[in-house]
Amino acid sequence: MRRHVQLLRQPEFQVFVFCLLFLLINWPFLGVSGKSSLMSIFSYLFVLWAIFILLMFLIQRALRGTASGEDGNEKGGG
Repeated sequence: MRRHVQLLRQPEFQVFVFCLLFLLINWPFLGVSGKSSLMSIFSYLFVLWAIFILLMFLIQRALRGTASGEDGNEKGGG
């Protein structure tokens, strides 16, 4: 679990996720599914949207742990 949190905290991973999801929403992928029914396009976009929201939630939780000092480093000092 700790490795997953460290991965979510890395800015490079966040940029990769953004670029991947942006690429999946662009016209080449929508054009391929455009030959099928409208319901399949809606399902495809809904699943991508749900994955995006889930990843943003997990990244936010990982970054909040960094700000509150959960990673074992005490912020501040005495």
